[in-house]
Amino acid sequence: MTTADTLSDPSGHNHTGHDQTGHHQTGHGLRAGWRATRALLGNEVRLFARTPAAVVLPVLMPIVATAVIAAVPAARRPAEPFGGLSVAQAYTPTLIIFAVSMATLVVLPSILGGYRELGFLRRLRTTPVSPAMLLAAFLVFMTVVSLMTALVIAGVPLLFGVPAPMRPVTFAVGVLLCVAAFLAVGTLLCAVIPNPRVATGVGNVVAALMWFCAGLWFPRAQFPAWLAGIADATPGGAAVRLMTDAMVGAAMSWLAVGVCVVWCAVGATVAVRTFRWE
Repeated sequence: MTTADTLSDPSGHNHTGHDQTGHHQTGHGLRAGWRATRALLGNEVRLFARTPAAVVLPVLMPIVATAVIAAVPAARRPAEPFGGLSVAQAYTPTLIIFAVSMATLVVLPSILGGYRELGFLRRLRTTPVSPAMLLAAFLVFMTVVSLMTALVIAGVPLLFGVPAPMRPVTFAVGVLLCVAAFLAVGTLLCAVIPNPRVATGVGNVVAALMWFCAGLWFPRAQFPAWLAGIADATPGGAAVRLMTDAMVGAAMSWLAVGVCVVWCAVGATVAVRTFRWE
């Protein structure tokens, strides 16, 4: 008995050709889907670059602010209000929080919510690109933007002679956890708030709270113990603590790591369970 005979049904019809055709069609469909996803991702990059608010607020503004601060000689000297760090050192983690929060808590809900409100995600179901593939590609893009911006913010002060973090690995962990936690919270806002304008407004409020916890308006070194405890329970405060500890060479705070991980896990879980495509 041949292989074709073993694949024949009782009526004598041979399915070998059908199976090969099915596999070919499946592979062709996957390739078409990935090509369409890459095309959409490229379009997202172009749209992002052409949107002034998306480029200026989360990318250019914190980078320019970092350069301006680091260019001032007095800002490069240790200062008592900042726990012995210079202003440039103390504000580097804070400006990273500013950049990441703007990208993930403001820009992300606005774009994804707009897609959903216009029915774009629903219409994707009739194309080779599933809404989930576009969502994943968009989140990857926002992650890359946030990490690259954070890298530039951390690197600019070094050009002016500001000392590098004494524990670079701890600093990198703080940046990665910051991006992951804020990305989860931003996706959560988009999931639980259907209206993109409302989600963006709430994102602005949450971002402002994170800036305060990160010491944007008042040095964290001057926080009373009770306020420092509250701030460190937020993803912004915990991430800044990790990065600031890395600046002075202190050991990594596993409590701060745990706070960021919990925010990331809870935010992502709730977002996955509540997100609606339309």
